Amino acid sequence: MKKLFAWIVVLALAFSLAGCGSEPAETAAPAAEPQVTEEVLPAADDGQNPVMNFVGVYHLEDSVEALVEAEGKENAKITVTAAFSPWFQTQTVMSGRFDPDTLTMAFTNAALTEYTYASDGSVTEEKPSYTDGAGKAVFDPKANALTITEEFPSGALENVYAWGPAPDMKAVTDPKHYASVTALDKFQVETVVGFNVRTDYLSENWYALADMIRYPITINDTVLNDADAFLGYMVDKTVSESGRDAMLEEDTLDMTVDGDEICMGDGAIRLSDPNNKTDGEPKLEIIAIGGIVSRS
Repeated sequence: MKKLFAWIVVLALAFSLAGCGSEPAETAAPAAEPQVTEEVLPAADDGQNPVMNFVGVYHLEDSVEALVEAEGKENAKITVTAAFSPWFQTQTVMSGRFDPDTLTMAFTNAALTEYTYASDGSVTEEKPSYTDGAGKAVFDPKANALTITEEFPSGALENVYAWGPAPDMKAVTDPKHYASVTALDKFQVETVVGFNVRTDYLSENWYALADMIRYPITINDTVLNDADAFLGYMVDKTVSESGRDAMLEEDTLDMTVDGDEICMGDGAIRLSDPNNKTDGEPKLEIIAIGGIVSRS
């Protein structure tokens, strides 16, 4: 008798789960036509964080990426990395509850940190900036995009990230890239020498460059024997448009090595180390300057 009652319960449950919404027909009568109702059975909870459908990497532009991760059962975590150079990057980390209905993550805890790296990729400085950034991140599955809006005192900043990694995320490269030219560390060559030479050339700071030149130097077929001669020659000179454009394109990262010289800005500046492969202290000097014209 108990077994019979159990089978009746099972059959009744099976009819109930069929979603017909009508009373089960008696066994002797024909099956009733299914009835459409407004009742919707709740979806089974599989325990998966809904943001799992959107995890991965999105990019804003070259060297700016947003990594989306799941935290727990309902939170999302987004890390935005801006790799301005292999030596300097920023990371903004934000997290919050992911709303599966609006595909939105609101946050009030965005934290920006600046990182400075050595030539071997190790962190030499970690500098926190702010920790209370507020805004929202909205996912668009149709466009495979992620829009992050952050509120600042100056107004809202909205960036739209596309699915996939950034085309050119900068990374620390071979520390021996300049070994044939100088014993100076790659970090010093690029961030100290290269960056300063580029800046001084573009700003026409001839006084700063004068102290870095190996004399005599020839510019536009004119031989200059010392710093005074160089500064006198440059009084009425300026950087040409082509020279400026070439140096603007020079990011001083993995600069061109030509034999025992470093070439900057398609040859606008050439550097060499007179003490390379000797016991002398390594130093880079300017041995050629191009792109110099008279002021009109």
